[in-house]
Amino acid sequence: MKSIVVCGSKKYKEDIKRFCNKLRKFGVFVFEPNIQQPVSEDSFFHSDHITKAVFKGFTLEHFDWIRKADVCFIFNKDNYVGTSVTLEMGYASALSKPIFALNAETGDPCRDSLIDKEVKTFNELLSFLQ
Repeated sequence: MKSIVVCGSKKYKEDIKRFCNKLRKFGVFVFEPNIQQPVSEDSFFHSDHITKAVFKGFTLEHFDWIRKADVCFIFNKDNYVGTSVTLEMGYASALSKPIFALNAETGDPCRDSLIDKEVKTFNELLSFLQ
């Protein structure tokens, strides 16, 4: 069974949590986005330097998971992809990782071109991971 990193917006954190848990039940090793207790973009941590380091850490942590995973999956419910997921897609593409997504369209043709395969059903995704 292959490993997967899931990329998605915190606005769908509950859906993503259920999706990741379901994958785990089928024996998939899942790198899940750290969005269950989201940090607001306007958060401040002691100083500008520390604040920047915290947010950079979130980004680099997810990049590390993308590097380690076999497959990158874009959880783009309602075709939504935000800034962080756009960065993650670019990084996955630069590493030649296959990029699967719920929807082939994200609202931007350059981003859409990075998606290798639209995967509409859970069972279809499982078949690619086996």
